Amino acid sequence: MHVTRHFGNTVAAYLGIGALSLVTATVIGWLASQGNPLVYLVAVLPIALLAFLFLAARPTWLLWGAIVGGLVISGLLQLYVPKLQAARWALSPIAITLAFYGLLALTTARPDDRSEATPTVIWWAIAFLCAVLLASVSSPFLADRFIIGFKGYFQVWGLLVGLAFIRWPPGVIDRLPRLFLAIAFVQLPFVAHQLFFLVPARVGIGQGIVPIDIVSGTFGASLEGGGANAVLNAYLMIVIAGLISARQLNVLTTERLLLLSIPLAIPLFVNEAKVSVVYMLVVYIVLFGKDLIHRPIRFLWASLAASALLVAMLVAFMLGAPSSSRVESIPDLIRFTYQYNVADDEAGTTLSRFGALRFWLQHHGPVDIKGTLFGHGIGFSRVGDTETPYRETAESTQAGIPLQIDLTQKIGITAVSGLLWETGVVGLLCIIGLLAATYRSAHRLEKIFPNMPERVAALRAVRVAAVIIFVILWHKSVFVFHVAYQTLVMILIGYVAYWERNAAQAKTAMQPAVVTSTDHQSSNQDT
Repeated sequence: MHVTRHFGNTVAAYLGIGALSLVTATVIGWLASQGNPLVYLVAVLPIALLAFLFLAARPTWLLWGAIVGGLVISGLLQLYVPKLQAARWALSPIAITLAFYGLLALTTARPDDRSEATPTVIWWAIAFLCAVLLASVSSPFLADRFIIGFKGYFQVWGLLVGLAFIRWPPGVIDRLPRLFLAIAFVQLPFVAHQLFFLVPARVGIGQGIVPIDIVSGTFGASLEGGGANAVLNAYLMIVIAGLISARQLNVLTTERLLLLSIPLAIPLFVNEAKVSVVYMLVVYIVLFGKDLIHRPIRFLWASLAASALLVAMLVAFMLGAPSSSRVESIPDLIRFTYQYNVADDEAGTTLSRFGALRFWLQHHGPVDIKGTLFGHGIGFSRVGDTETPYRETAESTQAGIPLQIDLTQKIGITAVSGLLWETGVVGLLCIIGLLAATYRSAHRLEKIFPNMPERVAALRAVRVAAVIIFVILWHKSVFVFHVAYQTLVMILIGYVAYWERNAAQAKTAMQPAVVTSTDHQSSNQDT
């Protein structure tokens, strides 16, 4: 009876959090879309204050609200109710509040608790913040550019601080992987609706729109623009990696692994995000790489499964390729993808992913040492201004035809190129160091919790996630502005930060109590 009541209370709490977050976000978003500052100020402040008073004293609820708001609500509003998409602004105050609780817990902790080591990922995050400030101070300061850039980078970084330093109640952090699995299944009905109803609606729009990239689940898209289909696939691949890890540790049976993972893999084949092939290879290498020596039979089976999935993905992408691309075979698909991303300097009217890096190299190195090392300040690649010397159009050719390319908002087409322009090599290395520290810490923590297979499976999934995030740095620019993706990244890194900071205490709690001879004698005397 007690367990049933506790479960009911937990479900009611989750529903209450979701309802409150949705109602508050909807009201705030609607008011923000009205364009009347006075109405917005008068109406939003009481609503925000009531919501804050209700949630602020409950950090756990704030955390659930941030996860659901970031990974589900913000993207759904962007696609289905675009006038309310400004509601995602509510995530920043939540993240800031959690960071405040984390710093408060750190400053008010007992002396013995304060001696716990600060997680390595926190030091790398601080290093990146210093690199950002140094880049902005050493460049001509423009307030609008700095504000937009700073908000774009750090809008939910407070989640990392809160996860690392708040003394969470028992079991809260261990629930995160299960919540991620539940949100993964939430994607399926939205993927189905987007595939069968919204994709046909976009076919007639034209103007360079790719209809299928709207299949992005709850991670955001626009009916007349792009979609975060690559982010959806990254999320699903990370969850699937956690399920495979759970099978490796005998937490799941093979039958249950297939039952859970096959539905989650369907969007990977239908939304044509070709980078999913790289995600799949990352899962294979990280989870099964060591088996080549230690468990060759399992490595062989994993290799066969990975090969079959690779061929299936390539065939699906080939069949779904637009007729204008002249893709009629898998070699054609590989050739087209290479030319689009690497070979050509431009893809359409935009710098290609590697073309943007070549363009950065042309203006840096010995010709601009300071800009190479420290960049030109955050927001530089996304906010047009007259003092930016790289805003003029550049002449190039495509198929021998002169082409004018507007470089405004295009030089930061990927996170790597954007980070290089804005924070220089120093800032980019800090982010790579942050991901490397996440991977290394997760790997070290796996050895600390040998008797907690579910936790170890989650940590293995985080290792996969760290590599996938590194890949996305070279593929998309979502790291510097996309709130759903940033929420995912900060939760994953914060998960590692929490266990790194609390590893010693958690390990001690798992050890059985040692009964001394004195205690044993006292027990016999009492008997």
